[in-house]
Amino acid sequence: MQLLLDDKNVILGFAKIGTMDGATEYTGPVPDDFELKFVPRYYMFKDDGIITNPDYVPTKPNVPTGPTSLQQVVMQQAMTIAQMKSVMMQQNKDIAELKGADA
Repeated sequence: MQLLLDDKNVILGFAKIGTMDGATEYTGPVPDDFELKFVPRYYMFKDDGIITNPDYVPTKPNVPTGPTSLQQVVMQQAMTIAQMKSVMMQQNKDIAELKGADA
């Protein structure tokens, strides 16, 4: 197995087959749940073995704070429709006034 380590021996990635540039060859024991639980920085290489990183802090998922691009398009279209309705109402009012003037 190859382990991709940072400068503090935290495991950033691994490969069971093939090679990775800058990786360290490792043939020792691997925790039973290593592959199942693996995320970058969760494990580290220490004392010639793989252990859980005591300093690991899970990253928070990237939650969007504003509307998506699709929502922005829909909102823009809604504003355009509202403006068009306003123009049509004004035109209908103007037409009604002109018809009343001819009568």
